[in-house]
Amino acid sequence: MRRIAGVLIHPRDTLVELVKRPAWVDTWFAILIVWALCGAALLSTEVGQQALVDERVRVIETIGGAVSDNAYAALQSKPPWWVYLTSGGRLLLTPELTLLTALAIAGVARLDGTRASFRQALAITVHASVPLAVGQLIATPLHYVRESLTSPLNLAAILPLMEEGTWPARLFGTIDLFALWWGALLALGLAVLTGRRVERYAGPLFAIYFGFAAVVASVIAVIGGA
Repeated sequence: MRRIAGVLIHPRDTLVELVKRPAWVDTWFAILIVWALCGAALLSTEVGQQALVDERVRVIETIGGAVSDNAYAALQSKPPWWVYLTSGGRLLLTPELTLLTALAIAGVARLDGTRASFRQALAITVHASVPLAVGQLIATPLHYVRESLTSPLNLAAILPLMEEGTWPARLFGTIDLFALWWGALLALGLAVLTGRRVERYAGPLFAIYFGFAAVVASVIAVIGGA
């Protein structure tokens, strides 16, 4: 708990400690437990199961597809559970993506001349994921109230200033506040690991994130428009 609280309140000091003494098992276990309990609590309800169906239909229609009555009935009879993992920024919490991110962190550090171990990179990545778990604790009751799996913590939801369906609205809808926090902690962790300035890593990380969001918004606009 000390490291979990530390990465939220005193991130640099906590990451410095993690680089010196890498530890990640207990924190990762706590994150996965929170993630699983949030999912179980929501998807065990009729509202959550209907939200799965609605989210699947929304994505299909967003990219220009259509759902027939028979297809809709099939979705209702067997809700697509995997939709929960790919919606609301939850993909960033999957173990596979955590391990891939840790490999990337270790690779970038070594390219910068630092003999970083995978244990150090994994400790940084796991603790950078703590805000994502906090985001799920906040988002889960909002999912239930809103009856939707669309992230209530993206910029479009928090700053509803753009007309729905426009490219800016789609772009802002792809950018999650807690994912930005995650990226900031990864950049800070890399800076601590290599001894370089955090700006060296924050710029490229956020450029990749915003670039990905722009590509997704553009693809949806083109396919949906067609």
